[in-house]
Amino acid sequence: MEKLLQDRLQDLSDLDLAILVSLISGQHCIFYSVPNLTKDVRDELHLSCSETFGLQTAVVDCSRTTVDEFSEAILVASDDDFGAVHGYRGSARSLGLPPGLPSSLANSSARTEGGNNTLDDRLIADVVIATHLDLAGPSVQAQALELIRTKRIFTRTGMHTTSRDFLFVVVASKPDARLSHHLNDMFGMSYFHKEEDGFPHVEGTMDKHATPIFTRDEIKDLHSQADEARLTAEVDAYLHNVAVFMRQSRYVKGGITATATRHLRAVAKALAPLHGLDYVPPALVTLAVRKVYPHRLIPATADTERTLQWGSNPAAVKEMLRSVTVEDVLEDVIGSVDTPL
Repeated sequence: MEKLLQDRLQDLSDLDLAILVSLISGQHCIFYSVPNLTKDVRDELHLSCSETFGLQTAVVDCSRTTVDEFSEAILVASDDDFGAVHGYRGSARSLGLPPGLPSSLANSSARTEGGNNTLDDRLIADVVIATHLDLAGPSVQAQALELIRTKRIFTRTGMHTTSRDFLFVVVASKPDARLSHHLNDMFGMSYFHKEEDGFPHVEGTMDKHATPIFTRDEIKDLHSQADEARLTAEVDAYLHNVAVFMRQSRYVKGGITATATRHLRAVAKALAPLHGLDYVPPALVTLAVRKVYPHRLIPATADTERTLQWGSNPAAVKEMLRSVTVEDVLEDVIGSVDTPL
C-alpha cells in the first residue's frame, strides 16, 4: 500500500471508512446506532461526505414525508449554482425558517424565493442521507427503491438523474429497524456506530482540510483497482460456501438472497486496495460477511426453526434461540466453513 494512502486511511473515522468502502464498492449503506444518537450520526455522515470526499449531499427526514417532499428534498442545484446552496439541506434553521419545519419544505421555500424557473435543471445529490426511512410509508420506500434501481426520479417539473457514483445512505431509527424486503435487498452494506467511537467531524476534533481528503479521481482509481482484484478459484468457492452455509443454518429463516452474494463479492474486492492488495484473501471475505449480511439476515424463531420438522422439543428450541443474536449466527457460519489455505 502506498504510504500516502495508508497515512490518510489512518486519519479517517469509522464512518469515513464506511462511506469510502461504499463508494469504492458502489454499494449503498445502512447505518445503525442507538435512538438518541441518530441525529449525531446523520450530521457526522453529512460532514464526512462534504468535507472528506467533497460530495454534494442532501439530507431528508423520511419519518413524516410524502413522496413529493422526498423527491424535492434530494435535489440540488446544477454544478454552476452549487456554491450558492452548499449548506446543509436538512436544516430549516440554516435557512432562517422555524426549527420544526420539515427539511423538504425548507428546501422548497428556499427555491421559491428566487421566483419560478421554467427549466428545472436540478440534479439528484451525489449522496442522499435518508434518516428514519424505516418509519416512512410504503409509497416513500417504493420511491427510494425506484431511485436506487433506475438512478432517476420524476417530479412535477421534470426528470432528474443521479451522478455515476451516486450513493444512498440510510440512518435507521433503531438498531433492529428494517426496510421493506425489496428495498432492504438493494443495500450492500450496513454498519453499527458505537457511542465510544465518537463524532470527530461534529465535535471538531478532526483536522480541517482545505480540499477533500479523497478526490473523485482517487476514489475512481480505487474503484478500478477493486474491479481488478483477483479471486482465486479456492477463495471464490469459499465465498460461495459461506452463502450456502448461511442459507442452510438452523438459525436463519431467510434474507440470504442472490443479490447479497453479489454484494459480498463487490465489498470483498473493494477492501483489497485499502489493504494494499491486488487479490482477495479469505480474511477479507469474512470481513465483508460481517458488513453485508447483518441487515439482511432474518433469524429463525421458535416457530420456524428447521429441526422442529424432525421432532425437536419446541420448548428446548425456544430456550436455545433466546440468546442467539445476528452476530452469533454470522460467527457460527464463518466458523463452520473450511477456510482455504
